Amino acid sequence: MEDADVLVLLGHETPRSPTIGARLVDELDRNVAPVVRLLEAAEGRIRHVVFASSMSVYGGASPLPVRETDPPLPETPHAIAKLASEEAVRLMAKAGGWTACVLRFANVYGPGEHDLGTIPGIIRAALTDQAVALRDGAFDEHDYVHVADAARAAMRAVRDPVGGTYNIGTGVGTSASALAALVFQVLGTPVKAIRDSASGPLEARRLIAATDMAAAALGFTAEHPLIDGIAEEVGWIRSLASAPASEGPTHMSARGSVRREALRATA
Repeated sequence: MEDADVLVLLGHETPRSPTIGARLVDELDRNVAPVVRLLEAAEGRIRHVVFASSMSVYGGASPLPVRETDPPLPETPHAIAKLASEEAVRLMAKAGGWTACVLRFANVYGPGEHDLGTIPGIIRAALTDQAVALRDGAFDEHDYVHVADAARAAMRAVRDPVGGTYNIGTGVGTSASALAALVFQVLGTPVKAIRDSASGPLEARRLIAATDMAAAALGFTAEHPLIDGIAEEVGWIRSLASAPASEGPTHMSARGSVRREALRATA
C-alpha cells in the first residue's frame, strides 16, 4: 500500500455454516476482521477509503424508497457484518483523517454472478425445463442493479473522493415472479409453472433504493435496463454450458463481479 492513495474494499466471503449463530461467527471472522486489519495496515498511507456494503443493512421494514438517512435494522448475519464493517470504516477513517465512502449496493446481477443468486437460479431452471422455485416469495420486490453499473459507481467513488453513505441501485423494484417472466421473455418460451418455496409470512417484502444522493454526490445513475442485463446473463450461462468440461465454470460473488468490471474500466 506504500504508493496507494485510495483503499477499495469490495471483497466478501460467503459463509456456508448451517446455523445462524455459526454464520454470524463466520461473517465476523472472515469479513469484518479482515476489513479492520486492512484498515489498520493502511494507516498513515491512504487518504480515502471506499467500502462495498449492502442495502440489506436496512432490513425489510423501511418505508419506500429506502433512504440513506433511514435507520439500519439488519436481520441477517450478512447484514450485521456489513453494518459492523461500515462502522469500522467510519471509525478508522475519522481517526486517520481520511474520507470514507460507503456504497450500499442493491442486488447486483449480471455475467459472473454466483449460482446462489435469484436470477441465475431462475435462468438455470428455465434452460433445463424445470419449474422455477422462488425462495424469497413470488411477490417480494428488490432493486436489481447491473454489475457494470455497480462497477461504474465504485469507480466514481474512487475518482471523486467524497465522503458519505450512498445507495447504489436503480430505484425500481422487481418481484421474483416478474424476474421469471422476463427470463422466459428473453428465452422466447412460455412461462413454466412457478413454485414458491418460501416458508415465511405471506406479506410481500420490498427493498428499493432511493438514488438521488448518489446522483448528486457521485454523478451516478444506473443505465442498464433489467431485461438487457438478464439477456446478457442468459448468454453467459449458456456459454458455460457449452464450454469444454476441462475449462470448468467461473462463478463469482456479486462483489467479485464488481471487482472484475472495475478492473475492465481501468484497463
